[in-house]
Amino acid sequence: MIEDLFIKYLGNQCSPDEVKQLLAHFNVADNEEVLRGLITQSLLNAGSEDEETQGTPALDESLFNIKKQIKAGNAKIIPLPGRQWFRIAAAAVLLGAIFTTYMLVKNPKQKQTVAKVDTSGKNGHPGSNKAVLTLADGSTIFLQTAAKGIVAQQGETRIEKSADGLLSYKSLHKRPTNVLLNTITTPRGGQYQVILSDGSMVWLNAASSLRFQTHFTGSERKVTLTGEAYFEVAKNAASPFKVEVAGKGEVEVLGTHFNVNAYRDEAVVKTTLLEGKVKVKGPAGNHSEVLLPGQEAMLDKKGQVLINRNADTEQAIAWKNGVFSFTNASLEVVMRQISRWHDVDVVFEDRQVAQRRFSGDIQRDLTLKQVLKILENNHVFCRLEGQKLIVQNK
Repeated sequence: MIEDLFIKYLGNQCSPDEVKQLLAHFNVADNEEVLRGLITQSLLNAGSEDEETQGTPALDESLFNIKKQIKAGNAKIIPLPGRQWFRIAAAAVLLGAIFTTYMLVKNPKQKQTVAKVDTSGKNGHPGSNKAVLTLADGSTIFLQTAAKGIVAQQGETRIEKSADGLLSYKSLHKRPTNVLLNTITTPRGGQYQVILSDGSMVWLNAASSLRFQTHFTGSERKVTLTGEAYFEVAKNAASPFKVEVAGKGEVEVLGTHFNVNAYRDEAVVKTTLLEGKVKVKGPAGNHSEVLLPGQEAMLDKKGQVLINRNADTEQAIAWKNGVFSFTNASLEVVMRQISRWHDVDVVFEDRQVAQRRFSGDIQRDLTLKQVLKILENNHVFCRLEGQKLIVQNK
């Protein structure tokens, strides 16, 4: 029974209920010997030449991690030792469809020959913590290579970088007289985290920028965002925190946790609220809506604010937690996120292919080559030509 389920799963032939049954077997001590043998044999069949995949310690660690994740209720994948791309997805009925190797596809086409992927011109590493800090005088600091400690001083505000790459602004006086503007910009394939002078924390996604004062003064705290960021705003009732989305509107808060997705190539600006209360305004300021936790505002190009009162907040901030998450998303939407994170230009040979729908998750720490293998397993075929990723018409 276990063997049959395992083999079916590797062939992407299991139903969600069968995947659930397979996961349950991993949590039974008596099944350990059988499962160890199945994992080992599967790796050998895959042609792994990594010696550590053959060793008992690696298998022991793998089985331990599997059981630990299942017990915690958050096992999104079952990791196998050795080749990172060789993974088993967890049950879709428990954790949502897992993009890593088990993606739900609407109207999938029949199986086709897998196209060869040329990755010789690109190592395919996923994105990482990197950004450029632009100071008030226009000078720039590459944060990825900047040494930890004090990286700059802007007036009476000191800018420091921690050992783990966190950037923080610390005012040397309670009321600095020299307040300047800084901008932090992430490239495609980059992300960064910054603590503003008031203690507010901002996570900046790839291909994004945040412009802000080195020290907030006056009756409001205003920042300007392009791209996407997650905010945890320090409370200050006397000074509301405002996120201006360049030319598209504004989000006003007192103290709260929320995500703003304002990429220029997306159809709407999305503000998703996790905690507190925010007001979302259109560009002209004549239309506004107040959000409560669990709700999402969508600001369209006409300046109208639409409210989703049952938003998937976990999906909205999945990127911050190292995962791309999709629910009935078009392949075009999926590829835009891959483009930003893996720093490639996506081109569709056929626009109809771009409208195929997908649901599931994909980890952001996978290499581009691993991501392309996942897409191939779901009948999406690509070829890489330098910096251009071409989605083929097959």
